[in-house]
Amino acid sequence: MSTNSYDEIPYDSHPYAQTHPSRMAVVATLFGLQPPAVESCRVLELGSAAGGNIIPIAESFPNSQWIGIDLSERQIADGHKMLAATGVKNVQLRHASILEVDESYGQFDYIIAHGVFSWVPSEVRDKILAICAERLNPNGVAYISYNTYPGWHMRGMIRDMMKYHSNNFPEPRQRVQQARALLDFLAASARQEGPYSALLKSELESIRNQSDNYLYHEHLEQVNEPLYFHQFIGMAERHGLRYLGEARLPTMVTGNFGPEVQKTLKTLAPNQIQTEQYMDFLRNRMFRETLLVKPAPNWTIEPLCLRKLHVWSCGRPAGKTEPNIHSEETEQYQTRSGMSLSTNRPLLKAAMKALGERWPGTIAFDDLRRAARALLGGNPDDAAGAEDDAKVLALGLVNTYISSDLIELSAIPIPVARKAGEKPRATASARERVALGAAWAANRRHELVKLSDLDLRLLPLLDGQRDRPAILDALVEKAIAGDLTVQKNGNRLTERDAIRAGLTAILDQALDNLAVQAVLAE
Repeated sequence: MSTNSYDEIPYDSHPYAQTHPSRMAVVATLFGLQPPAVESCRVLELGSAAGGNIIPIAESFPNSQWIGIDLSERQIADGHKMLAATGVKNVQLRHASILEVDESYGQFDYIIAHGVFSWVPSEVRDKILAICAERLNPNGVAYISYNTYPGWHMRGMIRDMMKYHSNNFPEPRQRVQQARALLDFLAASARQEGPYSALLKSELESIRNQSDNYLYHEHLEQVNEPLYFHQFIGMAERHGLRYLGEARLPTMVTGNFGPEVQKTLKTLAPNQIQTEQYMDFLRNRMFRETLLVKPAPNWTIEPLCLRKLHVWSCGRPAGKTEPNIHSEETEQYQTRSGMSLSTNRPLLKAAMKALGERWPGTIAFDDLRRAARALLGGNPDDAAGAEDDAKVLALGLVNTYISSDLIELSAIPIPVARKAGEKPRATASARERVALGAAWAANRRHELVKLSDLDLRLLPLLDGQRDRPAILDALVEKAIAGDLTVQKNGNRLTERDAIRAGLTAILDQALDNLAVQAVLAE
């Protein structure tokens, strides 16, 4: 078996929410394009590792087709084991070089290259863009992430320090240990006052908290070549590719800097490409998740394009009392990141109430409009009123989406149970991932959900075949065997009856919590 650094230190094969074709399709739709249907799409992932990113998505869309390639034979072998264990049939994982991708692979609706572009030689970077140009369908979207300047100047300096020290050691794991030792030394020594010391301490703290595999592949690999955004776009344009936007669309909004900065940016940057570069200067940005397409996008969003999309929100009223949706009093809503947003529009307040009732699932835009109008006591089928409502609601939702995380958009409905059913079911990929020792699972929105000790024992049991008594029996046996600790008032329970009573008291809440986190299927 051939080896490379990823064979020796495998990279964690995680879900990356922004690579989901639905997220790419949302950005394309907002910017006036007609992206391919997600449910039946054909997707290529370059640098797929063990398939941890694409297997959970493919499992949810059995009519889609997925190919993942990676140069690490070990990681592809691990992915094949996962496919066999989960029974997912619409994914191919191939041990291959990116340079080997040719016309025999066919055409794709979406192409993903996460964590690859900056870490490969120049000929491979050029090949990635060539693949996007040659293998992407006319309306397809490509996602490429990469390290950027100016933010990576400081981090690159620390990388140089770690490489200088760790290159004296031959084994990858020795190099990681020695790099960490150097980081500890630098952190202990960086006590002087001044801008250099402040920047150094901030960067050191961020790097020291990363996993060994991330530290090695991000900072100790022989190749890590950041570039400026405008340089990346220049490379893409030479292949006939156009800039669509960022997978995290709110980062494209100049208004988030304030009116004075926004005014200056309009003077300095007459087009979106230049605006993006100047915003990188302002943010000291070090990482991008850029979307590329073939047709020209329209960066002026037409709000009524939301009629093609689905909406969800985890936002909740910030006050202790339920908002009065019929009044024009200003109400605040709290986002999951802690931001607060306000509105006095009854229709938007009613929409937030409807979204809260549907959470953690999605609702189609037109259904949301109808639900909001019905909550206000109006006739949702009145044609003239419906059109006015659609304009007001669409504009409000778009403005909220691009300025916060209060609203999220999806190109597809996401069926999620609000409460656990009699025979709860999680995806096979989530159950298998936890069974293999992971402390996380991909939820129905392709987000990484960290799991509690009880969740880790519970999730592999949720195959849709066990009812609550059977789940409880299995958990009791795990506790008896010492694989699960059940406590009451801080004391560990050891008697079977006491363990059963303790688990009975918390099982429904634990199952419903998994449902709220979108881990369970509807």
